[in-house]
Amino acid sequence: MLFIKFQIPNTSKFEDFQVLYKHMGKVRQPNFKFDEAGPEFDWDNMPEDKVADAVDELNKFLDEQVEPEIYRLKELIPNYANVFLKNYLLEDSKESIHFSSPDVLSIFNYLEYGFEVELDNLKVLESSAGIAEFSTNNYPFGGLERFIMTLMAFGLKPIACFDGFNECEINWTSQFNYESTALLKQNRFQRLRDRIKNRFLK
Repeated sequence: MLFIKFQIPNTSKFEDFQVLYKHMGKVRQPNFKFDEAGPEFDWDNMPEDKVADAVDELNKFLDEQVEPEIYRLKELIPNYANVFLKNYLLEDSKESIHFSSPDVLSIFNYLEYGFEVELDNLKVLESSAGIAEFSTNNYPFGGLERFIMTLMAFGLKPIACFDGFNECEINWTSQFNYESTALLKQNRFQRLRDRIKNRFLK
């Protein structure tokens, strides 16, 4: 089973992430269909100075100038997470030979479609930590990096993962960069060292 363990320094941001995670689980259900009704407004209680903007947004949607997933993104990705992901994509594009403008919609599309996994569990562990567990029969399955960065965008710092091949420790070198160290080889080496040590102690 794939997993990512992460720190939870801020419970309100974790609650924001739970809303996104629940949405990701919903879209993976058989025969799921999006409700593409577009933006909804509380016209009866809307201040007069907001009506013109709301009408303009509704007209854009009806003219199909705005994709429905834009509204889902706005609803599910809070502004602080959106800003983080834009900065991550901007940083990533500087290092890529294929420059593209930072578009958080590409990550949102990955979360809905490109991350080809079943979402098995999201739970809180001890010591302000949590774990997200996945399963998949599809390799490659979209990779973990963008999901790791999504967790970071919600203030949930990934510290370990199992990527389908190795259990890894995640060490952050900057806000947007990390190194993953496979623990399997370390564990084998430790077990071998313990066996040798035990033989000499007998």
